[in-house]
Parts: sequence; structure tokens; C-alpha cells
Amino acid sequence: MPDKDEVADLLAAAHREAEPGIVRIVRLVSAQEAEAREPVKLLEVNPATSPSGVLPIAFAADPPAVPFPSVVIEVTPDEYARIQGGQLRLPNDWTLGETLYAAGAAA
Repeated sequence: MPDKDEVADLLAAAHREAEPGIVRIVRLVSAQEAEAREPVKLLEVNPATSPSGVLPIAFAADPPAVPFPSVVIEVTPDEYARIQGGQLRLPNDWTLGETLYAAGAAA
């Protein structure tokens, strides 16, 4: 069974393929990250999306490839900058974690 890191990478790759306009995908983390019921959370930066703030979209687990629930938040580059600067807050005390994808970054 894949772990959360592997599932996060799998989801990030699938989302990049489905939405080539995404310029950055960042994993969101919480204090409860080690718990199986805590979802894999991705913040996706997409210039083509409409600015709407932080609106988490939840998905159920889809075993065997995705054995954990997941949450995706899609934001504009400006909203991402506001999250980084603390002007726009993430829910549930989530914080920015590892960048899983950045357009133009070496693979």
C-alpha cells in the first residue's frame, strides 16, 4: 500500500496531466498528518482559475492507488502570494509543506 508521500506525488502528477496550466503544487500539512484519517492535501496554483479564496474540495479515498482521502485547493498566483505572506489563511491550521511541482524547475 502506498504511503501519503507516494499518494501526494501520484495525485500531483495526475493533476498536472489533467490541467497543464498548473504552475505549482504544494503539499499542505497539519499536526495530524501521521493519522490515516487525515487527508492528503494539495494546494494547486493555476493562473487560469478564478480568484475565489481558499475553497477546499474533498475527495474520498480510491483504493488501492489512493488509500487516503484527499483535499485540493486551487488558487491563483496572487492568492498563493497572499497565503505565503499571511494575508490569506489556510483552514484547520494547515501549513505549506513541500513543493511537489514548480513549472520550469529541473526535474
